[in-house]
Amino acid sequence: MLTIELKNDEIEHLLSLNDSELATFFEPLKQEDRDRVILMMAECVENSTDDGSALSYADSQVQKVSKIQNAKTAASQEIGPLPEVADPERRARCAASNILSAETYFPATFYIAWAPYQRSMMNRFEDVVFSGGRECHSVRRGGLKSTCARVSTLWAVLNGHRRFSVLVGATDDKSSEHRENLFALMASSETLLKDYPELIPLLAKWRQPKRQFRLGGRLLTLHPKDARGRIVFPDIHEAPSCEAHVAPYSVNATDVAGLSFVDRFGVSVRPDLLVFDDVQTPQSAGSPTMTAELEESITKTFCGLVGLGEKLAAIMVGTVRKHNDLTERFLSRKVHADWDGKRYPSIIRFPEKMYLWETYGGLLGEGASPSDGKALAQAFYLKNRTDMDAGGVVAWEEDKLSDEVSALQSLMTVRALDPEFFRCEIQQEGLAPVNTAGVKLNSGALTVRISNEDRGFIPEGSTYTVGFIDSSDQILWGMVCTFQEDFTGSIVDYRTWPDQERPSFYKSDLVKRISDTMPGVAWEEAFVNAHNQFEEELFEAFPEMDLLLKDWSDGGQMMLIRSQIAASTNRARMRPAKGFMVKPGRKPIHLWGDRFRDRSGNGWIERRTDRPNHVQFDANIIKSVAARRLLTTVGAPSSVLLPGKNEYENRLLVEHFTSENPVEVSYDGSKGVQWVAIPGRDNDFWDCYCGCVTAASVLGARLTVDVDMRRKTRTFAFPER
Repeated sequence: MLTIELKNDEIEHLLSLNDSELATFFEPLKQEDRDRVILMMAECVENSTDDGSALSYADSQVQKVSKIQNAKTAASQEIGPLPEVADPERRARCAASNILSAETYFPATFYIAWAPYQRSMMNRFEDVVFSGGRECHSVRRGGLKSTCARVSTLWAVLNGHRRFSVLVGATDDKSSEHRENLFALMASSETLLKDYPELIPLLAKWRQPKRQFRLGGRLLTLHPKDARGRIVFPDIHEAPSCEAHVAPYSVNATDVAGLSFVDRFGVSVRPDLLVFDDVQTPQSAGSPTMTAELEESITKTFCGLVGLGEKLAAIMVGTVRKHNDLTERFLSRKVHADWDGKRYPSIIRFPEKMYLWETYGGLLGEGASPSDGKALAQAFYLKNRTDMDAGGVVAWEEDKLSDEVSALQSLMTVRALDPEFFRCEIQQEGLAPVNTAGVKLNSGALTVRISNEDRGFIPEGSTYTVGFIDSSDQILWGMVCTFQEDFTGSIVDYRTWPDQERPSFYKSDLVKRISDTMPGVAWEEAFVNAHNQFEEELFEAFPEMDLLLKDWSDGGQMMLIRSQIAASTNRARMRPAKGFMVKPGRKPIHLWGDRFRDRSGNGWIERRTDRPNHVQFDANIIKSVAARRLLTTVGAPSSVLLPGKNEYENRLLVEHFTSENPVEVSYDGSKGVQWVAIPGRDNDFWDCYCGCVTAASVLGARLTVDVDMRRKTRTFAFPER
């Protein structure tokens, strides 16, 4: 509705205006008001003429107004002409040198003298961008590895060396961070914008994402973040970066396959530069399954994006967190022969007189406060610096705090205060594997330890077929194994109820839960039903099973499992079982219970005097026995194999089997092995396997070196006369 009323003389005045003046009047009006005014003008013309020209007048006025408005809109979108390149010679020199480009255009970022390893990284990145190849570089935290990778990507794109770059981070948040950091870098450098004026429209679009831009009247195609999150550089035809794409992605992204774009000539452009920046997290570094999944994603999904006949440039920067983690695997030519890896420790060679540094570390803990301890240690260092520095070589002398004398002092301070952080984050050696007990399992060795038989196959000569069910509130875990009398055996099958229908998963991301199977009933009823269903499923698949143990360690589940077993038709072949962490020096578990009626063996006892009959076992002893079966040479007596013909099928099983570390402990002067769970790791199939070992021992499987654990009854007789 019009906000103003127009009189006849005002309408006649409008009719007398030229096109430009009329467009100025119409510009602030809404579209419906504009159309109404034009109709009023047309009615005025109709009243003054009888030739029916009112309609044609209205049409012509609409066209004129629209044309003028479009022209004004186009003029407001015009961003040209762009300034000339400020220094063409400087730009040409920087286009040929990655390091020179970084120094010239980002002095605020690279304000300290280059570390030798930083210079080495930048040179290697340059070679890879020009010639193709795959590089992995392991650098300490704060060593500017991510910044170097980001600047190298920008250098490659701006100068037309690579047209489609993919920046890969550990998570979606990290990939978004890459995008924002790239724009922040470009916006921070006036020199860059002077030498690369084609960036002006992109930065303007970044600041005003809803605005359109034209150059020479032509509407530009550019996006700071398109529908798939990619940066699309302006289609300025004479610019080397014309239509270039930079796509930030998470390493776990599922929509990467077939990534490409079509340029203005109709050519399909596929990724030609991949940059992997810290793609592993502390959680994935400690998980063999997650490491394998990330490794497969990088080698197959991302490295498979390159077009046919094109040479891929791939750069990976990261930190070695643990032994055989993702970064360390890509550093190894034995694992990835097509990757060239380089590890950069911060201390290249340690000082000769390390005993002085031990004294220095002790002084850090003295005094009334940390600052007092640091002052005492620094005074000691200044007094003995010549001897303490002798033989020591650091990677970068600038790697120190402002109040410290040298980089060596700074690094050795970190070593004294936090040896684990120093080993992982500073020296790039990864966390040392804990194997003080000699029974730690290795994921690499377990993966290839397969029977080459289908899952579910019972080997010939098997004496005992046993199973174990481990209970969680929302899922049951089960395993079936076969053993000969000397403990030679195989894992026949392992599964869950309800079935998760995927090869790898975690308790934290279940897609099917026990409570989902019987909606509307109490959890206790659904839990008992789950045991009934799972038990029936296992006995139907393996009717020859001699003994099935069920874990009832959880107090909330104990009464439910007890009643479920008592009501089961298979109760003669089932026993509840409970594991205990017996401390070294304490009464062995085989000596618990009634000496005459209970049965016992190495690390277990069958309590026949209690109702119901159940098995108790020393979890530390059983786990050590079970681990040694997996460490015994394949084919030797008492060795155990994993199921299947494909080593990758058992990744979840290996993940669980390596979820605990054996640690040698001492308690009241007695030594033993304690198995300690790694935080954040699932270990349920490991518990199932140890339960199967217990069940086989209960049935009679024994190592040749086992002694009889049963108590012998002393007999007496009168002497003969």
